[in-house]
Amino acid sequence: MSASTLLRAARRSSGLSQGVLAARAQTSQPNVSTIEGGTRIPTVDTLERLLSRTGHRLIAIPGGRPDAVESADRIATSLRDMRRDSAFRAFLDYSDGLAATHGVNRVVLTAAEPFPTGSPAWDAAIAAVTEFRLNEESLPKPGWIGSSDRTLPHPATPHLGVYDIEPDVANVAPEFLRRNVLIERGTLASV
Repeated sequence: MSASTLLRAARRSSGLSQGVLAARAQTSQPNVSTIEGGTRIPTVDTLERLLSRTGHRLIAIPGGRPDAVESADRIATSLRDMRRDSAFRAFLDYSDGLAATHGVNRVVLTAAEPFPTGSPAWDAAIAAVTEFRLNEESLPKPGWIGSSDRTLPHPATPHLGVYDIEPDVANVAPEFLRRNVLIERGTLASV
């Protein structure tokens, strides 16, 4: 995950504006903006200082698996660029990454709340796959997956690609059904 995505997610989840964060970190709002925009790459010390002012900290975990924040960001970018297949790939990469990790490493990948993708169906799908994968090992779940805005009002499937077929509800995991997201278990198998 890039420093820009990490800082933006931490700031947003803390409910801070760039100006408030800048004041807390004794820097300028344009400085925070250039880091979040990706035009300036901060030093590790600078990133740690900024993150600490949001109530977050920088940690290292084994592996290079995408977390919920990075995955939502990839999905949002793909949707903006009208690349539905890329959005689906980002979703599967997140699911596969969770399946490939265990215990605390799996929990860490789900801890930070992802910001909205621009699609309620994908936001609900991210919450559903997070709960699905954490339930596989009876792991604790982050509070953000229970948010009502991560449940669709009616059963639907995100647009997965040009070859969408109607899912068989009997093959949809309960974590998805509760959120009205119709993605079959077989779709979650590594592709």
